[in-house]
Amino acid sequence: MKKFSISTSIVSAALALPLLGATAQAQDLSDAQLQAARYSELGDMLTVTEAQGRFAWMQKCYDGLLVELWEQMFDTRDIVSKEEKLRQLKELWLSADKIAAGKAQYVTFANEDFSNPYDWVAGTSDNQACTLMPPEYQPVALKTTVLSHNYCDNASFDNEWEWISKVTIEDFEHQSGTKAHTMVSGKVVTLPANRSVKVSITPGNLEPDFPSYVVARVWVDWDHNGQLDNSEMVYKSASDGVFKFTMDIPADVPEGTTLMRIATDAGGGSDNACSRVQYGEVEDYLVTVR
Repeated sequence: MKKFSISTSIVSAALALPLLGATAQAQDLSDAQLQAARYSELGDMLTVTEAQGRFAWMQKCYDGLLVELWEQMFDTRDIVSKEEKLRQLKELWLSADKIAAGKAQYVTFANEDFSNPYDWVAGTSDNQACTLMPPEYQPVALKTTVLSHNYCDNASFDNEWEWISKVTIEDFEHQSGTKAHTMVSGKVVTLPANRSVKVSITPGNLEPDFPSYVVARVWVDWDHNGQLDNSEMVYKSASDGVFKFTMDIPADVPEGTTLMRIATDAGGGSDNACSRVQYGEVEDYLVTVR
């Protein structure tokens, strides 16, 4: 089993704890590393059931890696069996109290720079076959479940010519390159209840001197039911430039974290948030209303 380093294993405190846990010494991270972690695009947003499945899958396929994580988290010279190490890790991450609170924890993987160029993700059930992790990947975060539901998948068929280059929501900003789908999971965006916020969406174009005419749509699961209903589409417009608008935040949104989906499509697209985008990109964000 390859020896994995976890020297940069931290993500935004709103979502995760350092992999070394409370028993380890604090690690010094550069501002650039913290920024990369805070706005990471690791995706891999699991529900409680999927977090339990992630541990079971790793226990089947990468039990040696779990043992290495235990050894770096627990500072002890006592002889502890592999079975006991795995039991302690499972209790630490998936105790009954954490599961009841919807705060199960799970390991996610990527490059040291928090990117996932191969779009590889670990399994979420021990019924899934073992897959080979890219050799340069390592555990980069111990993430905490924040969503209660799985959402429908969506991505573009073609993102070579058009994509989403930048999204701003008040003082929050996320910039990225071309992808069919991006899950921005490194930060929960806080929205003020019963107020309006300024939003901008900047399309990316392969030929910036000849920008494409695209349709932009935004949905937010305000009622936290795991569905991005047509009635929850908060914005729709067509342009060949930057989209700028204000988004009204309801006053009675349930507590917790929910999903906001942004899609651009040069093919026109659909008001159905689950319908595949033709030419553009889909980006998902975590939001909470307070």
